[in-house]
Amino acid sequence: MIQSLADQVWGNPKFHAASKRVELAWLSKDIGIGTPGGIEECEPRRLMQAAAILACSTNDDHRRSAFRIATCAYELFGTEHYPLDQALRVVLARLGNFPSLETRAQVKEALSSLPFSLAAEEINSVDARTIEFNERRVCLTDFQYRLWTNLTARRRVALAAPTSAGKTFVLQAYLSSLLTPSASDSVVYIVPTRALIAQVADDVAKQFRDLNLPTPNIVTVPIEAEAELLGRTIYVMTQERVQLILNSHPHFNASTIIVDEAHSIADGSRGILLQWVVDELLARNSNAQALFASPTIRNLDVFGRLFGLPDVAQFSSIEPTVAQNFVTVEILSATNGKLVIQTMGDGSQPAHEVARTQLNQTTASRIDKLVHVSAALGRNQSNIVYANGPAEAEDIAIQLADLLSDREPSATQLGLAELASEAVHPQFVLAECVKRGVAFHYSNIPTQIRRAIESAAASGEIDYLVCTSTLLQGVNLPAKNIFMCLPEKGRRKPLESTDFWNLSGRAGRLRREFQGNIFLIDYDHWKKKPLDGPKDSVVVPALETSIRERESQLLDMIGDSKRVSRGDELDLETTFVRLYSDHKLGGLLATLERVGLHSDSTQAIAISKALGSAELNVSIPAQIIRRTPNISAHKQQLLFDRLTSTIKQGPDAAKALIPKHPREPGAFDSYAAILKLCHELILGIDTTRNLHRFHAVVAVKWMSGLSLPQIIDEQIRRNPKKTARTTIRETLDLIEGQIRFQAVRLFGCYHNLLVYALQSSGHADFVSSIPSLPLYLEIGASDRTMISFISLGLSRVAAMKLNEQAARKDMDVAGAKEWLRSRPLETLGLSALLLAEVQSIVGQ
Repeated sequence: MIQSLADQVWGNPKFHAASKRVELAWLSKDIGIGTPGGIEECEPRRLMQAAAILACSTNDDHRRSAFRIATCAYELFGTEHYPLDQALRVVLARLGNFPSLETRAQVKEALSSLPFSLAAEEINSVDARTIEFNERRVCLTDFQYRLWTNLTARRRVALAAPTSAGKTFVLQAYLSSLLTPSASDSVVYIVPTRALIAQVADDVAKQFRDLNLPTPNIVTVPIEAEAELLGRTIYVMTQERVQLILNSHPHFNASTIIVDEAHSIADGSRGILLQWVVDELLARNSNAQALFASPTIRNLDVFGRLFGLPDVAQFSSIEPTVAQNFVTVEILSATNGKLVIQTMGDGSQPAHEVARTQLNQTTASRIDKLVHVSAALGRNQSNIVYANGPAEAEDIAIQLADLLSDREPSATQLGLAELASEAVHPQFVLAECVKRGVAFHYSNIPTQIRRAIESAAASGEIDYLVCTSTLLQGVNLPAKNIFMCLPEKGRRKPLESTDFWNLSGRAGRLRREFQGNIFLIDYDHWKKKPLDGPKDSVVVPALETSIRERESQLLDMIGDSKRVSRGDELDLETTFVRLYSDHKLGGLLATLERVGLHSDSTQAIAISKALGSAELNVSIPAQIIRRTPNISAHKQQLLFDRLTSTIKQGPDAAKALIPKHPREPGAFDSYAAILKLCHELILGIDTTRNLHRFHAVVAVKWMSGLSLPQIIDEQIRRNPKKTARTTIRETLDLIEGQIRFQAVRLFGCYHNLLVYALQSSGHADFVSSIPSLPLYLEIGASDRTMISFISLGLSRVAAMKLNEQAARKDMDVAGAKEWLRSRPLETLGLSALLLAEVQSIVGQ
């Protein structure tokens, strides 16, 4: 009966006309342009009644409309004429959107004023969705409750949900119920980027502290082979770091595997590695619970198929807890900034004009438009401005800060400025921008700075945050408004629809606003119209893409041992190593079947034959080759042969192959020689350019714990003709791209092959003296004490400053924590944010 009534409401043209008037009036008020009007006094009451009916519908369009209408009416009229706070509470409760009840105090407190029947209805609904964990009762949304019941039943789950759906809260609550003080289980929590390691680790630790539970061991740094594996541990890592643990600890396994941003399984070489890591974890514990979480995926069955898991529960949430409005801003005159503002509602509606205004600013270039439109329409609100690259992000932030130069910095902003200077460089432009409440955020900024920026944005200290596509990589950073103009992801590649919808989902902060706005500037001139494209994507695993869509290139790589692959073929190299390893270890047919190739297909036969031929030219065992999954088996064989020929010259020659410790005399020459060999045999580049020597210099400084400002200073002196801004960005890119990725890859391969070569030639006693250079390069430290400080969760800059004060350089993690607890922290000479960072660790 209620569904029939909802259909009648939806079929009434007067309802839609009144809804549009209220939405336009609300938006005019929200952006501070235009005069709300043309609404009869009785309309808010009637619309609330309609929304209360539509909220009971099973139709998704009805339910989304109910939320938008009810929140707009309440925000416009409050309780001036009618008890709209009570009415909104009824609508939200019927939608199961209980988190939004806390958005406004009046709505939060309205339960006691409801008529008995409506109060009883809500109480019954709440009871049906309330869970208990660790002596705490929490009411969940329908989506959250379904996720919770599946997790607690120890089912494997694949889910797709927008950022605001609340999956993170449920997941953290589940971990706190799973890892009780007496538990001994281990959880592997895989995140797509290093930046997310700190965010997830901090959030998980906070969840346990808030519940007054002992915090489990939270490990974010790969554990060396000689270190003991602990129970009741959460390993928060990228797939690369998990792979290092799998290599160094043959018995390492997990009872629960969480793959955040699981759609990244489609991302080239890293996607192939992610699949391989999950395969290995499941092989080591076939009963492990697995959760695959992504924002928008249409084919959730891909995970069950890919990992041979027939019991994966699949479900999606398409009902966000915050609504989004898509607002186009057309520039009528670039000379004086004349604008016409229109809304398309949730993106599916025809455009309706909201207002016309004039900025009295030149808005000719794309940067002009982003700066002045966001400054005018986003004032006194939290804003994300999307930039197409790091340099552009800095340009926009500098100009916004200039417009807001009359602001006096707060103590928090001054502390953030000090941290930016201390952790990156005194000439880093971020330090001046944050004093005006403006910041930028891109991938190569050190994690600690990014986390501090995100925290400041969440607290309101930063109200303009200029971001690049890094924001699409799982960063939980919503804002009231998002501004875009001709957005791109990568060099001159228009933002795809699914990325656009993912980014748009950040508009609107749960429990702070009911709705968020996405401003599309000059939308008619965009190369692609993402509003017309799909909100969800079909995920095709990168391994499947390499095998089925790049077959000829893959077979060429497998078959030609002398072939030098290009830099954009890293995914093919990783595919080759995966397939070769499976071929040697008896798992090839299973892998091919999971990507849709039957054993008797032409492709499967061709691949199997090519691998059989490659086997004749590769003598290294598959167990060794798979330790470096992103360097082809042929290249590894070339390097191994060179090492073996040197070892045959005698013990002294063999010892000379062992890398020096970063603090040893001769470390530079040692690393330069290794990199020269790797550049020649693995990368196939001309070593006469001496790029290997430059990278060796930087690697020594980075692993020795030299501060980033010192490294940047040296680069500024080396490049006096470049601006400091450019040199800082290039150095950040150098550290992330060449040192923490390429050098880790090359030294990791060298390390694995050297160990095997020494063991095979009777020099196993030399192996223990090989330093863990891949680990040192990954974290930027080589003293055990500094590594222990970083393992505790401290940033590199904090660990470096503490390491300088510690006499002992061999403290383990427990010793480092005890060292901190035994000292008055205020005497360590740390800046305010670094001190707060240390205090949070000591308090765990």
